[in-house]
Amino acid sequence: MPTQLLVLIGLLSAILTLTGCVRAPVTDRLQVSVIPEKIMLPLGRNTYQDMLSGARLVTNGDDVGTLRRVGKRIARVTGEPGYGWRFSLVDDRDTLNAWCLPGGKIAFYTGILPVLQNEAGMAFVMGHEVGHATAHHGAERMSQQLAVLGGLGALYLYMDRKSELTDQQKNLMMGALGVGAQVGFILPFSRKHEKEADIIGLMYMSRAGYPPEESVAVWERMQAQSGGGRVPAFLSTHPSHEQRRANLREWMAQARKRHARNPLSEDTQKTLWR
Repeated sequence: MPTQLLVLIGLLSAILTLTGCVRAPVTDRLQVSVIPEKIMLPLGRNTYQDMLSGARLVTNGDDVGTLRRVGKRIARVTGEPGYGWRFSLVDDRDTLNAWCLPGGKIAFYTGILPVLQNEAGMAFVMGHEVGHATAHHGAERMSQQLAVLGGLGALYLYMDRKSELTDQQKNLMMGALGVGAQVGFILPFSRKHEKEADIIGLMYMSRAGYPPEESVAVWERMQAQSGGGRVPAFLSTHPSHEQRRANLREWMAQARKRHARNPLSEDTQKTLWR
């Protein structure tokens, strides 16, 4: 690669790093995220369709009704009214997993329901997964990947022009984002992101009216579920159960204050799934 091009890529990367700093919700952590929502939202929508294609979806009944009710409550407290929220329940009892893509595209697998046990447990995991999206963790990791690939130069030119992409530009952009999509959406998040998503999820569930103490109980059940056996996909490369509980307890006092202002009248901790 010519020296001049290397210098240009380095300069453009530095410019984007300086101009792409944003704050994560709740934690207020400074992060570099240079990929705009107008790219991330369609990417999340298309990935959602791909990941659910061929899946057996639960379309009616109490379980999917609970999922949608919890999802809508969490969505209301995020401050993201522009997201095209979707809540899907995948009929797969062997998979203990849940995820959320950019734009509020959410899927839970029936295999995780017994570990959630109740509506409040679902609210915490829902808040956690939504936290990955509202904190733009996927865009942050993809930005890092693009920096490594040298794709920030192309992204800068696109952002600077503020125009629609031609077919050729679109192909180049999606090629640069291809590896980033794997890193941002499919591979497990970093431990830093998981810790942050726990905090955001704790606050979201509390503001939505769910008792925050259930967040710690969820990780206790997760530990019991995975003890000595195969680590579920939901826990892959995540912080230890002890670290997660300690992290949640550090923020519990603030969460309780938020819950005290927004309690739900119904019992959200009664057992729904065993």
